[in-house]
Amino acid sequence: MPRIHPHLPYEVIQSEVLPRLPAKSIGRFRCVCKAWNSFLSTPDFARMHLRYQTNYKLLLLDLLSPTFRTLDHEPMNHDSITTTRPIPFKKHDVSIIASLDGLVCVCLEKTRELAFWNPLTGAYKKIRTSFFNDISCGALAFYNDSSNDYKLLHVVSEGAFIYSRRLDSWRKINTSFESYDISNFVWSMTTFVGDKVYFKLHSKSTRGLWCLMCFDVECEKFKEIQFPPIPCGAHLRVNLAALDGCIHLCVACGETFKDLECDMWRMDGDGWVKVAEIAIPHWKPFREIYTKKNGNWLAICKDGNCVKNIGFEDFATDFYAYFVGHSTHLYHQEVYIETLVSPNP
Repeated sequence: MPRIHPHLPYEVIQSEVLPRLPAKSIGRFRCVCKAWNSFLSTPDFARMHLRYQTNYKLLLLDLLSPTFRTLDHEPMNHDSITTTRPIPFKKHDVSIIASLDGLVCVCLEKTRELAFWNPLTGAYKKIRTSFFNDISCGALAFYNDSSNDYKLLHVVSEGAFIYSRRLDSWRKINTSFESYDISNFVWSMTTFVGDKVYFKLHSKSTRGLWCLMCFDVECEKFKEIQFPPIPCGAHLRVNLAALDGCIHLCVACGETFKDLECDMWRMDGDGWVKVAEIAIPHWKPFREIYTKKNGNWLAICKDGNCVKNIGFEDFATDFYAYFVGHSTHLYHQEVYIETLVSPNP
């Protein structure tokens, strides 16, 4: 029989073992030697490590003090709750906009700043913008492009601006959505799928006027996509989510909140295919939905102290419990994943 060597080659440890470790463990392995510390601190390793991370957590900001804690998603138990840690910002006006690859984008309203923040490492980078007024009156998207540059898209009354982490600068881009200006339409929270960012829009003055705005992150162009046929009920709730790499639109409508019915549509090119009709028998509380990279959904539970995995069947049988019931951009809780990605280039 061939002799089995008891030691793994260093190259295998670098490429196959270390990237699969939890992000919190990497700090301890940096103490092994100078070579490991140097390798584990590189952006290349952070990107390699990111590909293997699947442990999503719920990030909770304390509204009364500048602190935060994280919770594991199901199964929930006392051990999954981390100790309270301080937020690295002096003001108490911190609100979460979005998270991506372990970075959390927050807004600091009193100082008119945005920031990229890694809650695990504590590292952050403040981003100043002269056109940052009331963040709730504009629309923000957090995404990365094919060059692995993390960017912000900020749509305000003055137009659309893009921030590049790599260049550390803002620039204005050409837009073609004058008829859907921020002053006339409410732009919702975004859904980032593939190389596109989606906003759902509804008119401030015309009831029942909705559309979808698609932003291609590579060519930096906006495109309007019409909604599927929407019934004109007295009460309407619309949710945009991603499942298995496809955009899904969930529309709940009824004369009262007690008799809502839901149609679920899947985007097919620039059109829509109805994939489910869901009856909602009674009122249930709203819950937030987030999409993981593998296409599954995570929902924040009613008390806000845990998250759970849900699939299409869960959504179809208990839709209203998982429906996003508002259009605000500002949160004090967010599903994110612990990584080593740096907020600095």
